[in-house]
Amino acid sequence: MGFGKRQLVLAALILALGTAVYLNWQFSSNNDLIDENAIISTKELGEAQFVNNTPAEEEKKSDDNNTENKGEENKDEPKNPSEYFSKAKTTRQKARDEATDVIKEILEDAKSSEQTKSEAIKQAAVVAKNIEQEANIENLVKAKGFKECLAFIQNDECSVVVGGGETLNENLAVAIKDIVSGQGGVAPDRIKIVEAK
Repeated sequence: MGFGKRQLVLAALILALGTAVYLNWQFSSNNDLIDENAIISTKELGEAQFVNNTPAEEEKKSDDNNTENKGEENKDEPKNPSEYFSKAKTTRQKARDEATDVIKEILEDAKSSEQTKSEAIKQAAVVAKNIEQEANIENLVKAKGFKECLAFIQNDECSVVVGGGETLNENLAVAIKDIVSGQGGVAPDRIKIVEAK
C-alpha cells in the first residue's frame, strides 16, 4: 500500500505542476487580467512631452468663430509664426528693459538701504544669467533644424517655443529637454515645449 500512496502523491504533484505551467502560459500570453477601463501609464519621470498650441477642439471652435466673425479679426494677433516670434521677442525685451530700469533706479537712489541695493544686484545677476541661458538654449535648438526658437526661463521653469523647419516630434522634444537641462539647469519635468503654428 505504501507504493500506491506514493504514486497517488506523485500523480497529484505532476497534475498541480501541469496546471501551474498551463495557467502561467495562458496568463502571460495575453493581458485579459487588465480591466478594460483601467488607466495604464507608460510614462516615465522626466519623459519628453510637447504641447500643440491649438488642440483639435479649439481649432474647431476657432473655425466656427471665424466663419461667424469674418470681418472682425484681431489686429494684434500674429498671422503666422514669424510674426509671433518677432512680437514675442519685442515683448520679452520690453519686459527686460523695464526690469533693468527698476533695478537701476534702486541702485541709484540714495535713500535705498544697503540690503535693498544688495537684493537689486542679486536680481540683476539672475536676469543676466537668464538672458545668457535663454540665448544659449535658443541657438542650440536652432542648430537642431528649427528656424525660430524662443526660450523663457522663470522660477526654475522653462518654456520653449519652436517654429519653422523641422516638425516637432518626440525625439526632438527629448533633444530640446536635454539642451534646456544642460544649459539652464531646469529639471526635465519643469520644461514645456510648444510648436508655433
